[in-house]
Amino acid sequence: MQLYLKKLYLHHFRNHENREFEFGSHINVISGDNAKGKTNLLEAISLLSTGRSFRTQHLSELIQEGKKFFYLEAIFVHANTEQTIKMSFDGKEKKLALNATEFSSFIPLLGTFPSIFSVPSDMDLITDSPATRRRFLNLHLAQSDPMYVHYWARFWRACKQRNCLLKAKNLETIFCFEAEMAQAAQYLFQARTTFLDQLKEPLLQQNLSANEQIAIDFKSSYPPRALEYEQHLKKMRAKELEIGITMHGPHRDDFAISVNQKSAINFASEGQKKTAVMALRLSQWQHLFQKMQCPPVFAIDDYEMMLDEKRQNQLKEILKTMGQVFLTTPFFSNSKDATNLVLKT
Repeated sequence: MQLYLKKLYLHHFRNHENREFEFGSHINVISGDNAKGKTNLLEAISLLSTGRSFRTQHLSELIQEGKKFFYLEAIFVHANTEQTIKMSFDGKEKKLALNATEFSSFIPLLGTFPSIFSVPSDMDLITDSPATRRRFLNLHLAQSDPMYVHYWARFWRACKQRNCLLKAKNLETIFCFEAEMAQAAQYLFQARTTFLDQLKEPLLQQNLSANEQIAIDFKSSYPPRALEYEQHLKKMRAKELEIGITMHGPHRDDFAISVNQKSAINFASEGQKKTAVMALRLSQWQHLFQKMQCPPVFAIDDYEMMLDEKRQNQLKEILKTMGQVFLTTPFFSNSKDATNLVLKT
C-alpha cells in the first residue's frame, strides 16, 4: 500500500502566515535560506502525524508571533484513498479531526499517518538522559501498536498513585496500584524488547558505512513477568518509603547504542555517532514499514549536516528505495528525481 502527503496548509504556524504546499509522492527537497521556515514545515508534518513537535512540548510556541491561534490541515493518500487531518490550537483548546470525525485527543489518530523524522537533535539519543531514549521507544510503539499507549497510561497512573502513597507513608491500598503496575509493565517490557530485538538485524545490515558495526542493548531494572515484578515492588516498599518514589519499572528503562562493540557515548567519533543515529532511524523506518505494511513518511532536517559526503551518497541510494521522503537543505536541488520546493519568504 502507498502512503504519502499530498497537500499541507499552514495558517499562523511559526513563521508561516498562510501557506499551502503540494508534494510529490517520492523525494521532496525543501530548500531556502536560513529562517525561511524549512524546519517549521517538517515540524507541522510531524505534529499532524504524531501529535507532537520534535522541537517543543508547548503548543503555544507554535502560534505565529502576534497571533491567537494556529491551524494545520493535511491531505494524505493511503491505499488510494484521500484522507484529511486537521489541527488547531488557540492557546487553551486543541481541536483535532480526521475526515469528518472530531477527537479530543491525538491518541486515536496515532498510526493513521505514520512517520519517522531524523533531526539534528537525534544525537541526544546517544548523549542525553534515559528519558530521551524512552521517548523514542514510546513514540515509535505508539504508532505501531494500538495497545501500547493504553498500557503506558495505565502504568503511569498507577505509578503516580503509588508514589503519592509512599510519600504519605500510607501502605493500606498500595497493593492495588502495584498489581495494576505489574500487569501493564509486563506488556510494556514485551513490546519494547521485541521492538529493539527486531531492530538489531537492520542495524547490522545498514549500508551507510562498512566500517561501523552498530548495535543496541536494552537495559531494564525490573523482572519482566507481572507476578515477579509485583513481588519486587513489595520487597522495595521499605526502602522506597524513605525516598517517596518508585525506583524500578518501565519509567526507568533505557537502551545503549554501541559502535564496533564499544559504547557510542564514550568511544564513538562525531561522525560515527551521526552514522549510528541515522542507521537507527532507517532501521526504525524499516520496522514500521513491515509492521504496518505501508511505507511511513521519512524526513531528514538539515540534510547536508547529518553525514559526510561519502555517507550522504550512500544515503541517497537508500532513499531512492523508500516511499515519500522530505529533505530540508539551504541548497537548491536540480535533481530530476525529486520534487523541489524553494522557500523564499
